[in-house]
Amino acid sequence: MAVVWSEDYATGDAEIDAQHKQLFQYLDDLETHMKEGIDDAYVKRFLDALGIYTRSHFCYEEICMRVKKCPVAERNKDQHAKLLDAYIQFCRRFEVEGASEDLLNRLHDFLESWLINHILKIDTHMRKCAG
Repeated sequence: MAVVWSEDYATGDAEIDAQHKQLFQYLDDLETHMKEGIDDAYVKRFLDALGIYTRSHFCYEEICMRVKKCPVAERNKDQHAKLLDAYIQFCRRFEVEGASEDLLNRLHDFLESWLINHILKIDTHMRKCAG
């Protein structure tokens, strides 16, 4: 089931919220393709695009938190590093086994859980930070 945007996810920064919505769109696209059948070429494109977009988003978000002197800025940066480590592990697993159903289910579930929890527990702290 696709993650649907809610104002509960709002950070108070329109650009970050737009980027989060784009990440939700990546998940929705993955779900759609999982239902229709996925091949290695799609998963490779998905992982490459997700990696580029996520790194760019993390960079922007970390700068915003530093500028706004957000008290969770370091925790945010640490959580981003952990997500990138997990992403690399998924990429390595994909290189070994290809687009297996188990890999895709685990990737999807991990990304969905991480994204929602991270936004709600970390990113929404920006609402209270000076801008």
